[in-house]
Amino acid sequence: MDGKKRKDFALPDSIKTSIQSIPLNSGSDVKDIVIQFQEALQLKATSMAIPEPETKSMIRDLALRAKSEKRDDLVRHLRDITPAGTTGPLLNEDMSVGCMPYKQYEELTFSLSGGDEWKLLAERLGLSQIQIRFLDKRVTNPSDVVLSAVGKHRHLSVGEIYDTLVDCELPAIADLM
Repeated sequence: MDGKKRKDFALPDSIKTSIQSIPLNSGSDVKDIVIQFQEALQLKATSMAIPEPETKSMIRDLALRAKSEKRDDLVRHLRDITPAGTTGPLLNEDMSVGCMPYKQYEELTFSLSGGDEWKLLAERLGLSQIQIRFLDKRVTNPSDVVLSAVGKHRHLSVGEIYDTLVDCELPAIADLM
């Protein structure tokens, strides 16, 4: 991910067990998991609504674990109780951006291309100001061109784009993935 790797955090066994043992789609159960998560890590009550950077990493790791256990209900609950840009993408983080489902890809590129947001992403992905200016005046959906062009030269993952959008202070757009 742009030369930086997220710091991994080992989830407590009690949280792993909770995620694996609680039936899917049970709202109270996902709330119990979050409470266990907060207790196991000795987090404050406000830590989910206003997480510190280290807490964000822990929440992201919990969301990754939940996804690996097919606990979409937990991931969606975490998204409901944490700020945008905290849980990571709903899609597989290693998925190539070019393999994203069409509707999500379209929503992502349209959201970025509606204003100048795409320029922040393009710059972070290594496009020069000359390239950005060229695309700005000639292309209807410049973020599509940027993602396609970069994706042709190297692996461009959903997780990398998610993290880049969060770094660009575009967490709501990141959460479209």
